[in-house]
Amino acid sequence: MSPTDHALPRVAVAVAGGSIGGLCAGIALRGYGADVDIYERHAGSVETRGAGIVVQDELTGLLRRHGAPPLPTTSCRVRRYLEPAGGNGSAQAMPQRFTSWEAIYRTLRATFPEAHYHTGAAIQGFETGGGAVRADVEGRGTVEADLLVVADGAQSETRRRLLPDVAPHYAGYVAWRGTLDEADAPTGLAASFDGAFTFSEARSGGHILAYLIPGANADVAPGRRRLNWVWYTHADDADLDRLLTDRDGRRHRSSLPQGGAAEGVVTALRDTARREVHPRLAELVAATPDPFIQTIVDVVVPRTVFGRACLLGDAAFVVRPHTAAAAAKAAGEATRLADALRRAPADVDAALASWQGGQLRAGRELTRYGVALGDRWAAARTAPNEQCDRTP
Repeated sequence: MSPTDHALPRVAVAVAGGSIGGLCAGIALRGYGADVDIYERHAGSVETRGAGIVVQDELTGLLRRHGAPPLPTTSCRVRRYLEPAGGNGSAQAMPQRFTSWEAIYRTLRATFPEAHYHTGAAIQGFETGGGAVRADVEGRGTVEADLLVVADGAQSETRRRLLPDVAPHYAGYVAWRGTLDEADAPTGLAASFDGAFTFSEARSGGHILAYLIPGANADVAPGRRRLNWVWYTHADDADLDRLLTDRDGRRHRSSLPQGGAAEGVVTALRDTARREVHPRLAELVAATPDPFIQTIVDVVVPRTVFGRACLLGDAAFVVRPHTAAAAAKAAGEATRLADALRRAPADVDAALASWQGGQLRAGRELTRYGVALGDRWAAARTAPNEQCDRTP
C-alpha cells in the first residue's frame, strides 16, 4: 500500500468467488486500501487443478506489487515443432516460463489474509442501490458493501442472471488436456520435453502441445514436475454428445473433469494419438491417467457493471486458451479496477464507469485475437506459434 492510500476513504468490497479471479481482485483492492472479504461457495479448500499456464506480465506484476511469495515456475529455452511422422523437427530460441493453476492459487492464497477468505459461503443473490450493494450470503445472512466484484468463473451463474441473452458461442473444436507426473513417465519421455515448448500438428487437423509445469504442491524440482499437454481437435455436435457424456452416463454442459471421461472415449483418444501426432506426444497421451476435456467457446458481454456490482475475469469475457490470457486477464482487470478507484477515490460509480469502458475494449480485442489464432490453425494447418493457457 502506498503512503497516499491511508488518506483514501475506506471502501468495503465483497468478492463473489475465491478462485484465481476473485483472489486477484481481493489482493489488488486491498492494495488500494479497501476492506475486502472474499466469499467462496466451496467449503474447505478450492479443488486444485494441475493444468499448465504460460506466465504473463499482468500476473507477475500483481504478485510483485503486493508482496506475494515467489511464484513457482518452470521454463523453456526453445520452441520445438515436430511432424506427425516423427523425427526431431525444428526449433527456435524462445525462452518462456510456465506455471500451473495450483501454483498460482497457492501463491495468491498466501498473499490474501485468511481471516477475510470465507469458504462455504455462496453469494445467492444481491441488490444494488443507494450507493451500496446488499448480498445474501449462504450461512451469513445479508452482507452490505460499497462494491460487489463477481468473479465466479467461466460458468458464471451471476452472468446468466444479469445477462440472460448472452450465451457461449461454440468455436467448433475442443481441447483435450492432461498432466503426467514426471516420476511416473516412461523412461526418457520427460527428457524429450525438458527445456522446450513442444508442438506437433495432427494429420487430420488441429495440433497438440506440451511443456513441463510445477508438480504436486507446486514443486519445481527435477523429477517432481509434471508434463502438461493440450490437444485441440475438431468436434461437431454429435461428437460433443459422446465426448461430454461421463462414465456414469451424464451429459455435461461444456467440460469434463479429470476422471470423468468415459473409458471408451479415452481409449479412442489414445488410439487416435498413435495415428495423428508425433510418436513422443502419442506416448505422452497414452501414459496420462484421466485426461479431461473442455469445449472452446467465446463469451462476449455488452456490459460488466450493474450499479455497484461488476463482473471480472472469466465471469465477464471468456476468451480462447490460445491467447494465454485467462489468469493474466483477471490480474490485469483487478489491477485496473484498483487504479480506477485510486483515481476517483470519492466516486465509486465514476471509477466503475471508467473501468468498464477499458474492460470492454480489452475484452473485445482479446476475443478477436483468440478467434484469429483459432482460425489460423483450423484453416491453414501451419505450425502454431501461439501461446496456450488453462480455461477449466
